[in-house]
Amino acid sequence: MLKKIIATTLVLTCGIAQAQDDVLEEVIVTGIMETDGYYEMPAVTLKKQGDFLVQDVKMINDTRDKKMREKEIRETLLALAESAKKQGDMQLSYGDEFLRTLDPKDKSLVFTEDRSRADTSYFYFSVKQKVNPQLPATEQEASLEKFIKSAKKIGRTELDLSGEADLSIVNPEKYRYEVIKKIAEENNTLRQAIGQSCDIQLDGISNRVKWQRTGIIDLVIYIPYRTQLNCKQQQ
Repeated sequence: MLKKIIATTLVLTCGIAQAQDDVLEEVIVTGIMETDGYYEMPAVTLKKQGDFLVQDVKMINDTRDKKMREKEIRETLLALAESAKKQGDMQLSYGDEFLRTLDPKDKSLVFTEDRSRADTSYFYFSVKQKVNPQLPATEQEASLEKFIKSAKKIGRTELDLSGEADLSIVNPEKYRYEVIKKIAEENNTLRQAIGQSCDIQLDGISNRVKWQRTGIIDLVIYIPYRTQLNCKQQQ
């Protein structure tokens, strides 16, 4: 007769959109995990730091002439991109959940006209700062904000920082086998702790890697899985 012991049960919902294939993607990790999120995660997680701090910026210009307005916006972007290049750890990007490199010379960039304000256009983008494991998180966050606020603004262009900086991670699937290794180690420890002859069954191990932000530059990586032990009763 077999006695089934359910060691881990997991029901997860994840608000972060994920890549649907294994190509390199950079995704945004929004918000700090709350207490409820902690209890919804599996027992085995992998602590990591994100790859970039990402600050959303709204660029606004109210020069009366439309062509001059767009020229000043683009020149401000060009100046910011040049400063980022000199800085070395800064980059410009755009996109919501998935980030793409921003080229200020890209003719396809759309500068939106503000319907609520006459002769005003705006453009949303992000400034990224590569996470430095050697520096305090608050110092890095302050450095990113300072870089943006000190940017050279052409004409009547203004920069408005939208909320606090987010965190991004490049190609989360690269951590898959590191997570699986930790799960295997946990299951071996579990078998030894129970002290019985048990067969371990893993469900969901083929699920995509997921992630959750736990600090300014910190996050946890995990795979939603379920462990079931089939243990023989002692006679």
